[in-house]
Amino acid sequence: MFLGSWRELLEQVVSGDWRTVQLMQLRSNKIHTSGLTLMELVVVVGILAFMAGLVAYNITPSQMTFGGAAGNKTAGRIATEATMSRVKSAIFGSADSPGYWQDMNRDMWYYPMHLEWLSRAPTERLADGATDQELAYISAMMSYSPSRRVGWRGPYVQFQGDIIPLDPARGFTTRLGGGAYRSPIDAWGNPVVMQLPTEIRGTNIVDYGDARGDADMAVFIASNSRLVSAGPDGILQTQLNIESLQTFEAFQTNALLAGDDIVIWLQH
Repeated sequence: MFLGSWRELLEQVVSGDWRTVQLMQLRSNKIHTSGLTLMELVVVVGILAFMAGLVAYNITPSQMTFGGAAGNKTAGRIATEATMSRVKSAIFGSADSPGYWQDMNRDMWYYPMHLEWLSRAPTERLADGATDQELAYISAMMSYSPSRRVGWRGPYVQFQGDIIPLDPARGFTTRLGGGAYRSPIDAWGNPVVMQLPTEIRGTNIVDYGDARGDADMAVFIASNSRLVSAGPDGILQTQLNIESLQTFEAFQTNALLAGDDIVIWLQH
């Protein structure tokens, strides 16, 4: 169609029929500037929307990846890291306010071995076998004292998760509070847990309460505690391989043993 028109135009130019040339130019301009009709535009938009729907149907939020500052992290990982960062701030405080650990006077008796402690005041479970002096101390910590700037003023985090499922095959063990405590949930519906080292100086840690009278042990536990999500596969590899992943330094050397777990260290 257009080839014939241009051939005719060329013939008219050669023959000197300028009036015919002007008319053909106007017709050509009309053809090229008319663009898509409204109906054609609607069809194109419909096709694009349909294709976008197919892509969205087959990609879950946890599979989506992002560029820029987030790198190639999935949406699930980004959301989980954000949750864990909020929990870390609730424990150790932020630029805006002190957290649970500061309010508890950094006393190892109240170290949040179970994250549910952030959502309620220390319970009588901590007072088992305590002396009268210790019971008085615990009672004094039940509410915040503005003058001493210590004491409970939570909840620091409101958890809506389920009780941690006791599934040792996936790494959720009683050591992590399985079957007894609530916890924040990661993007895949599994609980985020607090992990503490199980040994110090080559000796197993039997009672974390011992750290109250052992400054070195207290620093060691606090420095090598971490928040862990089991990641997309739902298996806590860091718990299954805890013997090889005791400390921050050991983790740096054996990071592959953590699998797809998401780990945030509390003191690093």
